[in-house]
Amino acid sequence: MKVLISAILFASVFLVYAQSNSKKTIDLSQGSISDKFNEIYSKSGNYKEYKVIKRFYFNQLKKQVLDSFAQEKAALKAANQNITELKNQIADLQNQLQQTHTQIAKLQSEKDSISFIGIPVEKSQYQWIVWTLIGLLTLALLYFIYLFKNSHKVTKAAKESLSKIEEEYNNFRSMALEREQLLKRQLLDEQKKHQ
Repeated sequence: MKVLISAILFASVFLVYAQSNSKKTIDLSQGSISDKFNEIYSKSGNYKEYKVIKRFYFNQLKKQVLDSFAQEKAALKAANQNITELKNQIADLQNQLQQTHTQIAKLQSEKDSISFIGIPVEKSQYQWIVWTLIGLLTLALLYFIYLFKNSHKVTKAAKESLSKIEEEYNNFRSMALEREQLLKRQLLDEQKKHQ
């Protein structure tokens, strides 16, 4: 009988120990989803060729998987929102970059050009125009200097000619005066003779 009591006692301790092991909760709060599935699989019992999982563990795992999916979905939504915001920022920056390039091109054009008579002209063309004008003005100056010298020569020749003519005129006038005086004397002499 002692053997029977010790066998029953041994069997009851073994059953209590087995039940306490099977009632132990599985910690599904940590680890990856794959680790959680493996933990439940290893702690589940067998029935013929099937694995038997307690509903509590199944529901706990289901809740955690759904929570994980909800978190991933929220993270994906936040990431998509962030991507949209970044795309908008990129578009704004590209617009600003385009405006900056346009302004740089405009400033470069203004830097490389000069307003000449209200018309924007490139610096190289402006220099060509200025040097052409300087050349034309120099040629005009040389032409007017030539005309001035020619007119000065003509004036000098005309003055010399005038002085010669005046001299001849004075000579002619003095000769004409002398003749007139001579003729008057002769006339007076003749009038005295006839009187």
